[in-house]
Formats: sequence, structure tokens, C-alpha cells
Amino acid sequence: MTGNPFKTPKLSELSDEAQNLLSFYRAVWDEKLKAVKEDLSESRYREIIESFYHLLSLPTPLVVFVDSPMQLMLMPALLRIRALCDQSTWQTIRESLTLSGWRKTIEALDEKISESDIERLIAAREDWNTFHKREEQKRDPTNRITAIDSIFGRPKGKSIDSRLGFFESLICQLDAALSDSVTPEIREWVGSESLFVDGGMPGRLEDFGNPEFNAEISRLNQIHIAIQNLTNMGTTERAALRIFRERGDAPSILPEQLVRQGELETDFLKQLGEETVSILAHALSAKNLEPTIYESYPPVLEAMLDGGYTGLWLTGQLSVGYNSMIFHPRLERLSKYTFLLDAGEKNVFEKTTALAVENLRVFLANRTPISPFGEIVFVSKQPLSVEVNEEGRLHSTEGPAISYADEYRIYSINGVTVNEKTAVSPETLTVEEIEAEINLEVRRIMLERFGIGRYLLESKADVLNEDEYGTLYRKRIAGDEPLVMVRVKNSTAEPDGSYREYFLRVPPFVQTAREAVAWTFDFDEDQYQPEEET
Repeated sequence: MTGNPFKTPKLSELSDEAQNLLSFYRAVWDEKLKAVKEDLSESRYREIIESFYHLLSLPTPLVVFVDSPMQLMLMPALLRIRALCDQSTWQTIRESLTLSGWRKTIEALDEKISESDIERLIAAREDWNTFHKREEQKRDPTNRITAIDSIFGRPKGKSIDSRLGFFESLICQLDAALSDSVTPEIREWVGSESLFVDGGMPGRLEDFGNPEFNAEISRLNQIHIAIQNLTNMGTTERAALRIFRERGDAPSILPEQLVRQGELETDFLKQLGEETVSILAHALSAKNLEPTIYESYPPVLEAMLDGGYTGLWLTGQLSVGYNSMIFHPRLERLSKYTFLLDAGEKNVFEKTTALAVENLRVFLANRTPISPFGEIVFVSKQPLSVEVNEEGRLHSTEGPAISYADEYRIYSINGVTVNEKTAVSPETLTVEEIEAEINLEVRRIMLERFGIGRYLLESKADVLNEDEYGTLYRKRIAGDEPLVMVRVKNSTAEPDGSYREYFLRVPPFVQTAREAVAWTFDFDEDQYQPEEET
């Protein structure tokens, strides 16, 4: 006799009510997500996260709440440094890092993670390494838990994405549970009828253009990229090019602005000093901590091994948190598990598995940024304020478009991250600042906010032609097509007797002011013979 006679038989058919629900489940999925979207308490978040780790047969993690997504990246880096520092060294670091973002993160770290917590985390790392080895020996293709890393481990980098690995591990566990409890026919039927688009709302393919959903994802992506762009991680090529040039491996004509160091790395070095950071990097790397070096660019590795480029050492520490940040988990297969719960087939899952399924739906609906590790999870609190335009994109001309409790702010114009001056006081911009901006999209916004006509005049653009129709200007812009505009005067006087002037942009091939004005009316130059100007 084989098998377990007491094992519950696999679900082999759906009730009429379940079949009816399945026929329109995609249509109600969105509403079910919206129904569980709410302001979750810290205790509720802990319950949700603990249910995930229990599903993965992992020890209960330490859950730490941080004030902003910026701290999701900063705090793991500082925790790694603190864990290997003696008290005297850590005190020096605390006293030196006085800039607001660093100071507030250190204060939060000291408040939320005690010395005993750190001791437990370091001890847990050995258990985590043992667990990894055991899972690798099993080589179970359905088990993807090894994509989750210890906070003291090496960043996964581009080849193994830990951000996907955490939730993929959960889904793989649910797949295994479903295979044990329903027949293959039911599993395939439910899966094919309930699979939805893009890991969340909208559930139906015809709603893929849902502007509300797209705007929400756009906001999350913008926050994610804004944080990355404060570091060398946002400009990996620039970091590598800087090394190539300083080592004699890059053309001397390489523009300086293309190889500037990240803002966070620059601030860290300024506050602590290059020599102190170098000593710190070598001392901590010599301890029992896996290295955190960019694997994508061998010259970066070589330069760091030569003993220099301490800013890139910090980039490695920052990448630990950044590479584990999750803003929008992709959970396309979640709906087939929630369907069985909604259809009343709760017996197909054990109680703890069913709880994890429901909690995954709650987490997906609330889209809270987190950084999960093997022994600790960082959870970002919601912003204090959010300003958007009519399309739902981050936008404000009066202050930050989004702000957090730790004073981390993002300034944005129509969904494009800009600096404070561009958003709030563009009249104070300078020609030099505009021309130093290497991001074309940001530069164009700076030009629009500053005033394109004013820019042409103050940057001393070339005058190509001047006639009775106006004045034609041309300005070469690095990395973009030339800016060519015709300056014209309104033939109708204003109430005060003055005549308003306008700048009209025309194609780069235009050579005369008359041709430029004719082009704005969709005429060739020789066809344009106005009897009266308006």
C-alpha cells in the first residue's frame, strides 16, 4: 500500500458558484485590491511580513520602519558600517555626518536598532550562510529562496535581482502548495482564467491603459530613480569613465560633467574626509564581511583593489539597500491563489499559507516600499505630502512634489525630477547651470522655466539673420539639436502702447527670419507675402 490514507484528496472540480466567479474574476480583481487598500499600522505590517517569512520557513525577521525610501538605501549601508565598527569609530562617524539626510538616518538607526539587535543580526548571518549552503545542495528548481540575501552579504547586482527574488520565492512556495492540493487540470484552468496584467491593477487587459494605475506606477518609478541618481549607481558608466580617464584609459576630451561623482558619495567624503574614509574602508573590508564591489565593470574592481576610489567603496555599501528595494512587486500569478480563497475553497491551503496569500494581496494593494533581507526588513513610511498634476504625475511649482518625515524631498515638473531652484524659483537659474545639465529632459524643462528667449539673449546666441520680419537666433546645445528661434514683434499695440515681442522656435535648417516666420504659417519663404500682420 502506498501513499498517505489520511491525506486530503486533491481538489478536482469547482462548484457552480466558483465557476461563475472565475468567469469574471479579472473584472472584480481590481475592486478586491482597492477594498484592502488602507493606512496600515506598524503592527499590521509586521504581521504581513512575518507571514511571508513563515511561508518561506525562515526565522522571524527584525522589522524596522524608516521615514523615507531614501533611508531604505542609507540605513542598510550605515548598519553594515556600524556592525563592524568599535564604539569609538562609530562615535566619530556619528559626529562627522552632520548633513540632514545622514544625521536623521543615524538618529533613526540608533533609536530603532540596539546593540543587542546588531549582535543577533551578526549571529544570524552564520545561520543564514548555513541555510544557503543547505538549499544549494538540494538544488530544488522550484525553490528560489537563495535570491534573498543577508544584509551582510554581497549585493546581487544586475545578474541576480534580489528585488524580484523575494516575491518570486513566495510565489514558488505557493505554486508548490497548490500542486499538492489541486489537480493539474484545475490548476491550469484557474491559472489561465485569472492571470492578470503587470502585477496588480488593472486586472483586465482592456484596462491596461488605466491612467490612474499608470500614474501611480510612474510616481513609484520616479522616486526609485531619483534615489538612484543621487549615487554612482545612477551613473555607473560615469563612475567607470572617471576611473578610465584618471588611469589614462579614456580620451582626454571626455566632458567633466559626464564623470562627476554621486551626491551621496561626495557628501560622505566631504564630511569624513578622503583619508578617514580610506582607512575605514580598508579596516572594515578586512573584517568578516563580504565585499560589495560593482561586478559589472572590472576596471572599477581593479581600481578599488589598488587602494583608491573610496567613494566607490561607499557606493558598494549603498547598493546593498538599493538592490533590495521593492516599490512595485510583480505578482502576476497571485490571482489564482486569491481566487481559490474568494471562491470559498480555503481547504486547499494550510492556514498559514492562506494567511500569506491574503497578506500578499494587502501588500500589493498598498504598494509600500520595502528592503527585505534574510534577517531584517526595512519598511518605508508613507510620505507627508504629495502634489500631482492632472495626469497624476508628481508636479509642483510652489514646493516639493513629495516630502517625507526625514526631510527627504523630490521636486518635480510634470513627472520629471528637477532641483528646487528649477521648480520653485526658475528666474534665479543661470545660463551656466542650464548648460551644465547633462540630462536632456531636465535641461529642456530648465529652459522652459527660465524662458527660452531670455536664454538666447543671455547666452549670447548667434544672430543668423535680421530683417523686417524679425531676428533669427541660433544656439548650439551640447548633446541636443541646435536651438533656432525667430524673435518677432506683435504688430498690434498693447493697451499701454507697447508692442509685445515673441520668440518662436523653428527647425535648425531655417536660414532667414522671413523663412522662419513663413514656416510658422506653413508656407515656403517665397510664398510668404503677408498683406497684414497679426
